[in-house]
Amino acid sequence: MGFLKGLATVIFCIILFVALIGFSIAFLVNGTALSNDFVSSKVDNMPISSIARDVVEDQIGDQLPENADFLKEVAYRVIEKQEPWIKTQLQNAINTGYDYLYGKTTPLVITVPLSELKTDLSSTLWPEAKDYLHEELTGKSDAEISDYLQDIVSQIPPDILPPELVVLPETERNKYIEQYLRDAAGVPPKSGYPVLDPDTKTEIDQTINQYIADFVNEIPDSYTVDESTIGSDTMHTIQEAKRGVGYFQTWYPWLIVLLFVLAGIIFLVNWGVKTPMRAIGIVLLIVGVIDVVGIFIVRGLPIVQWVSDASSSNISTALQDWIRVLVNDVTGVLLPLAIGLLVGGVVLIVVSIVIPKHEKPVPIQESNYPAAATPPPPPSKSA
Repeated sequence: MGFLKGLATVIFCIILFVALIGFSIAFLVNGTALSNDFVSSKVDNMPISSIARDVVEDQIGDQLPENADFLKEVAYRVIEKQEPWIKTQLQNAINTGYDYLYGKTTPLVITVPLSELKTDLSSTLWPEAKDYLHEELTGKSDAEISDYLQDIVSQIPPDILPPELVVLPETERNKYIEQYLRDAAGVPPKSGYPVLDPDTKTEIDQTINQYIADFVNEIPDSYTVDESTIGSDTMHTIQEAKRGVGYFQTWYPWLIVLLFVLAGIIFLVNWGVKTPMRAIGIVLLIVGVIDVVGIFIVRGLPIVQWVSDASSSNISTALQDWIRVLVNDVTGVLLPLAIGLLVGGVVLIVVSIVIPKHEKPVPIQESNYPAAATPPPPPSKSA
């Protein structure tokens, strides 16, 4: 009987060990990838402007002309200004996507309103360009300023200029434009160049504002992502993910129930406290150690380098820091569970050692000798 009891205890402890490993993984997934709040918080800390800069430089940086740095930097500054709006829209899209995965809404429709973005772009594009020019030209010599501005002037197509400037020879026209850019950047005008009269300056202002307005008006008031725009292959993948999330939500609570059932069975098999507490404590301790060691191993991996190698480019320092924080936060979700298992295992083992072993009562053996005779009662006084 003792052998069978020990064998049953070992078998159920092994099952409990496997179930705890599976629960640790499920606990991590439930607290990170399947947690809307966790994902939203990571997006809120994401360096959008740094990512945009990396993507542009990696994807189309070689295709842009060498003198396009001005346009790129202005675009980066505008993206940086719009970063709160971008993060808000990303979080709204995440909320809608998770509602679809959890089966709360159907079909999948994500709408991004762009009216606010259009208004902000109309009011910030040219001021940002002027601020950037001022920063770039401050401290440069007059010759360096002319070289820098003439590079920009060469990128301006004549058809967006006022008619008064278009009819001028190119050399003369470029001088007027340089004077206008100097005025916009807040640097002194070029001596020897034609003076920019107020009417011409007003004409150029109106032309630039109209050009920006035309550009902004091409942006739709909203953009909608639904099943028709995603594509059948991508939508099939999303539906499979939704089905998997449904299975996970169904079985995750039952996994917790299984852990308690296994612990109860181990107690019932031994019909006591000391042995099952020690057995369960050892299992908890082992799983806790595995989880803690796994956390520190993952944190020590060169994940940033792997991401950089996978993207075939050097990622920005801000993005590297964000990835490191993300890894720590992901593993940090599992850390309380790992410490809890570790401490719980130690406590159960210590308690099982402290509890005294139950001793069976010694049966009282009957004597073979006859019992002593009972003395007669004393005589009555009345007799």
